[in-house]
Amino acid sequence: MPDTEPKGLRNHSRFDNLIFAVLSRGWRTDEIESYPDRIDRHSSEMPTRIAESFANIDSKATGVLTHVSLMIAGLGLVAPLVATNDVETGIVVFEIGVYLLIAIGCLRCLSIGRVNDMDIDKNGMAWMRHELFLRRELYRLCVRAAIGFTLIVFLLLPVMFFWKPERAL
Repeated sequence: MPDTEPKGLRNHSRFDNLIFAVLSRGWRTDEIESYPDRIDRHSSEMPTRIAESFANIDSKATGVLTHVSLMIAGLGLVAPLVATNDVETGIVVFEIGVYLLIAIGCLRCLSIGRVNDMDIDKNGMAWMRHELFLRRELYRLCVRAAIGFTLIVFLLLPVMFFWKPERAL
């Protein structure tokens, strides 16, 4: 009996097949089969300037996300040096929490919608206008928050390192 399974599907691991099953749950077979064509149509119908704007936001949000990740790691490393009591530990934990919120914003700037949401024929330019506005303004908020909060951390860390509460009394 001839093997009718497409050759590419046999090469996937069980883990890949599990992920595919979870991600494609609720999708009709024709939606999965037309997926590459719909992505191609979406890409070809998207105006060049909007596509460039999305790419620009993606690269900039990636840079901010890298900065935020390094700040989280740095705060985790210096916490034992600067946090000598519960209040100082709470400050460092709060700072890490703020950076995590900024990271969530950056990750949203990088997220892509479902191909069904991108159907230009059905939704016209509404999806693109909404998504472009959301990403640009969210990126702007994230970069300003990262700059401002990094300045605050820059000023607080030396104070926390050199100030000893037992000497203040």
